[in-house]
Amino acid sequence: MPDATRSLVELVDDFSSILANDPGPLAPDRQEYVHNLHGAGVEDQVALLERQIRLTRGGQLYYFSGMRGTGKSTELKRLELMLNGRPNTRAYVVDALDYISDTHELDTLDLLLVVAAAFAHRLSQDDALGEPQLDQEGPLKRFSTWLQSDVEIQGATVAGIKVDFKRQQQSIIQRIRAFDLARQERVMAECQAFITDMADAVRQKWKIEKVVLMVDSLERLRGVGSGAAQMFERIVKVFYGDERRLRVRDVQMVFSVPPYLPYLTNVKAFVQLFMLASVRVCQPPDVARRQPRPEGLDALETLVTKRFADWQRVLSRDALHKLCIHSGGDLRQLLRRLLASTLEHAAFLPPERLPLQAGDEVIQTVLDAHRVDFEDLVVQAEYPLLKSIAERNALELPERSDLPVLAHFFDLRAVLNYRNGKDWLDINPLLWPLIDSWTPPAPHASPAAGSA
Repeated sequence: MPDATRSLVELVDDFSSILANDPGPLAPDRQEYVHNLHGAGVEDQVALLERQIRLTRGGQLYYFSGMRGTGKSTELKRLELMLNGRPNTRAYVVDALDYISDTHELDTLDLLLVVAAAFAHRLSQDDALGEPQLDQEGPLKRFSTWLQSDVEIQGATVAGIKVDFKRQQQSIIQRIRAFDLARQERVMAECQAFITDMADAVRQKWKIEKVVLMVDSLERLRGVGSGAAQMFERIVKVFYGDERRLRVRDVQMVFSVPPYLPYLTNVKAFVQLFMLASVRVCQPPDVARRQPRPEGLDALETLVTKRFADWQRVLSRDALHKLCIHSGGDLRQLLRRLLASTLEHAAFLPPERLPLQAGDEVIQTVLDAHRVDFEDLVVQAEYPLLKSIAERNALELPERSDLPVLAHFFDLRAVLNYRNGKDWLDINPLLWPLIDSWTPPAPHASPAAGSA
């Protein structure tokens, strides 16, 4: 095999390997991180949230949201770094799904218990309170004793709490669901008090004023099958109906929440919400509907370049931008699906075929395959709602019974949200051909008056 050919084959394999080994949430100091991917200044939701936390004293509750694939976990790491760069603040990110599964039937008591446990485990690390606090009389030791005595989690310790929660998840649910109302109220209040006490210990050790706790991954909670509607109702009740219980004295709390929450509830009247949008690869609908937005395409090009600098030996710039547009600005759809599939094809092409051009049949084959996959995820009964969103770039639900359907759309990423000065919606570009060409059936004509 000639050296040039071997080099090109290895290049495609290297590119594929990078995409297959996704680094996950990125810290801002990582080479792959793209600054201002979602906008700068007042368009930067993380900068706005950081400013609000910085200006607010005492306890406060914030919600941070966005579609799956927009980079929320990465941006929470950035927020943590920004806050810890301030002399009077300590901020910590915990991942709720380290303690419960993504199908956990969440309620407010569960959430507060998980948050307290996650905070305790995080504080046992050396950059917080440290492991010695586990053996000394203090909030971490008291919390561990309380878990075993009051919540009756057998053998629970702060050091092993991730494993304990995962292993005993079902039995813990059954036990706390059996608590009477008064006991549930008491346990929730005790969870809040433990979080406050732990935060006070952080203040004393580090001689700081403000403690921020960020709880990630809650937007990934989902119901399965017939339990989907019930999960939706539980999430709405926790983050909308019970938001006051999520407030903790003297602690700034940030919860990741599902992206459908602000569209289906009046939650913004009670909680400050910061919403991460998909990368704006298209112009806003009132400017040039579904036309490419160069700044957004350039941002995604930068993202790809930071992961693999030699991508232009495999794809032309026009081909990459075509994939970017059809990703809808969704990072996962671009990197893990469209680009990864394109490279699978490229690995078996003759070298003279590369770099692939935008009009190459391989690009269209990849788009067609993923379009069919996406079309199979929606059913005809959902077409009218998708059509309405596509035409209005906004949400107008005809029936309250459609609420779980919309939540399902956001979970699938069949609907994406954007922000160009104002928030707007569109359906996923892979659904454009199907939904744009669909016309509602004509209503049945009523029998003529007087007919037999």
